[in-house]
Amino acid sequence: MGLMIHGIDQSELMISRAKEKAAHMEWHVGDAEALPFPAESLQGVTCILAIHHFKNVRDAFMEVFRVIDKGRFVIVTAYPDQMMGYWLNEYFPRAMRRGTRQMLSKTALFAELERAGFKPSVEETFEVPRDLQDLFLQSGKYKPEIYLRPEVRAGISTFANLASEEEVSEGCRRLEQDIQYGRINQVIADYATPGGDYVFVAAEKE
Repeated sequence: MGLMIHGIDQSELMISRAKEKAAHMEWHVGDAEALPFPAESLQGVTCILAIHHFKNVRDAFMEVFRVIDKGRFVIVTAYPDQMMGYWLNEYFPRAMRRGTRQMLSKTALFAELERAGFKPSVEETFEVPRDLQDLFLQSGKYKPEIYLRPEVRAGISTFANLASEEEVSEGCRRLEQDIQYGRINQVIADYATPGGDYVFVAAEKE
């Protein structure tokens, strides 16, 4: 018997694009706070760079607990202190501050998991590699030129939802100039932090 993988997003557009890339999966339009699955029907759940978009994190975590049958809940997210270490703060400070305020701290994340009934069991930081192919906020850590492309910024919520046109225009102007003159390498080095760029957190339903 093969593995059946389900995906869910509240955006019909995102689901339609996902179907094009992975037609073998079962895709659903819906909310994390009301998952369209029976109780104890899934062996595990992953949530990738999404908990900061939930209307109610506690309700979403309780829903995940409901649908998991003695499995793991794996979250990929960023802590506020990790966000503050992104060199994007140099060019888009207001948008980055807004984005940072959306993120749960480790203490808050673990507390919400425990309130929902989970036992956090694994925490591992993640450094963005130089050969990364996917696109999300910090994916251009070593490829700063990608942030100059409007189609890339449109797919990153910090730019699409939290940044003003004026800040994006001025930030891109300064970024392009720093790339041209090589200053960007020093900016990236100045923002280097030992705490990783993102974090994997796994929690158990016992």
